[in-house]
Amino acid sequence: MNGYSSLRERFLKHEKIQIFIRIPFIISFLAVFYYLYFYGGDEWEHLREYPFSLYTIAPAFVIGLNLLYYFFIKHYPFTFQKERLIALILIDTFLTAYMMYLVGPMSAYYAGVFLWFSVAYGMRYGKEIAYISYVAVLFAWIVLINTSPFWLEHRAFAIGWLITFIVLPLYNFKLVERLHSSVAKLHAMADKSEHMATHDRLTGLKNRYAFDEELQGFIDDYYHHGEKFAVFFIDLDSFKDINDKHGHDIGDRVLKEAAKRLQQVIKDTYRLGGDEFVAIVKYKRDEELKNIAKNLLFNLTLPCKNGEVFLAASIGISRYPDDGESEFMIKKRADEAMYQAKQSGKNRYFFYSDVA
Repeated sequence: MNGYSSLRERFLKHEKIQIFIRIPFIISFLAVFYYLYFYGGDEWEHLREYPFSLYTIAPAFVIGLNLLYYFFIKHYPFTFQKERLIALILIDTFLTAYMMYLVGPMSAYYAGVFLWFSVAYGMRYGKEIAYISYVAVLFAWIVLINTSPFWLEHRAFAIGWLITFIVLPLYNFKLVERLHSSVAKLHAMADKSEHMATHDRLTGLKNRYAFDEELQGFIDDYYHHGEKFAVFFIDLDSFKDINDKHGHDIGDRVLKEAAKRLQQVIKDTYRLGGDEFVAIVKYKRDEELKNIAKNLLFNLTLPCKNGEVFLAASIGISRYPDDGESEFMIKKRADEAMYQAKQSGKNRYFFYSDVA
């Protein structure tokens, strides 16, 4: 996983958290408002100037929108991610301003929500989103205090909040920039460590650890979707002779070239160590596996640049679940088939079913 995809994953996680925070907050707001509207006494009489249903339009819209938003990001997690964040900021700020306009004096209790918008969006999504939220909050607040009878009457109070919305987030922006820079560096280090833990340094192929992890994923896919797969165990022929004759530097170059040629045929190729490789491929008919094995052998035996080194390999193939229903057995039987190919003259392939 690279830094960019890590960033998108973090944003997606924050989006989901916001949905689960936003909906209970709106429901609790409606519950309090319902109580004040019907049982609040004379000091809340101004709320009854409008029917209760009018106050529920915006909250119901936001709840419905968030449910749709959740299903959208579940199926299309990274589609228009930045654009939908901006849309969400605009919806949050202007619907909050609308609700504050309707509730009049009660809006004084919710003015701090705008400050939370300015700070929280930046902390979650970085400096660029922070500035967008900052501008949206200022614009929404200026519209509110110039249209709401309550805020027109309490001008000093409104201007005081406006100064707060202008000044405090500006101090926060530098902190946000440093925070996200540090987080990006930490994630880059984590990505690098993860890559080093799951990839072979010499060839760049995934290693034994990654193979074991992903093999289980292929097994899970079989049980969920019925997709059969085969394991190819590949051992280079006479590699020790190449090392002895040409030296380890040439041997390393041979391993890198072999890895490149194997991956040209099968994308999911791994280096187990030494001159041993393994690959996983999904298939429908056995004939496909035979063609793949032939292509592997052909690709490996193509002439090398120096004309002195000749590559070849012995390949063993086991099919899941026909040749084994566990990780251990499917690997073991591919190894056994490869050993039979070695014993039979090298530079060939065997299915486990031909050996058993």
